[in-house]
Amino acid sequence: MTYKFYYINLDKSKDRRTFMENQFKKLDIPITRISAVYGKELDVSLLKKEKKKHKILAHYPLPNDGEIGICLTHFKLWKFLSEQPEDFSIILEDDALVHEDFVKDLPKLLSKISTSDFLDISGKKGFYSLESDELITKFLIPPVLMIGQIIGKKAALKLTNNLSDYYAPIDVMKQDVYKHKVPLFNTNKQFVKSIDKQIGGSTIQQNNMIAWKKIVREIFRPFWQLLALFTYKTQRCFRNFLFYKSLSKK
Repeated sequence: MTYKFYYINLDKSKDRRTFMENQFKKLDIPITRISAVYGKELDVSLLKKEKKKHKILAHYPLPNDGEIGICLTHFKLWKFLSEQPEDFSIILEDDALVHEDFVKDLPKLLSKISTSDFLDISGKKGFYSLESDELITKFLIPPVLMIGQIIGKKAALKLTNNLSDYYAPIDVMKQDVYKHKVPLFNTNKQFVKSIDKQIGGSTIQQNNMIAWKKIVREIFRPFWQLLALFTYKTQRCFRNFLFYKSLSKK
């Protein structure tokens, strides 16, 4: 099994780049930088076009420029990974602090999955375990996190073919397993964590929203949660279940 480490980084985020390069220098592991799409620098007409595709039942509230940028980054990333020679690609965000046990446990983790699978290494729990062992778990609804992941080469190709158009933030789209058709597993142990607050804070969150807009958004949030629960989220559970059930029959 061959693999390679990558990290996603905005061109302007030089401190984060230094952090990641130094971290892997200490680990004595080569890591390759992937230039991220900076949402705020995208053409205004493109941003409007992408935001019009947003499905409000999939995610609340409406997306900001940074969320559009990171989604386009992953679309570009998946296509790139599907064309690389390695069996697996380990993808980290540029605020990812890697646990010292990860490199040691990596061979065992890779032995648990195939090149058609996607493994989240954050250790976060999802909704309803379908199968589990001492290292990894498959959840009906995977957790919402993108800080660290292992993507098989065939999985990258399938993601490119099945999930190449924006409709929600990338972490939400990841939960729609029935859409992208890539089995998604999660590590039981937390192998990576975000330290974004220590290195300048989030690079995609919108922090300059007018106060009254924030208030209105939060007033409507409970109504959205109730509506989404009985529509989109229920459908996601059912269709994810059918997808995984179809795999078990093969």
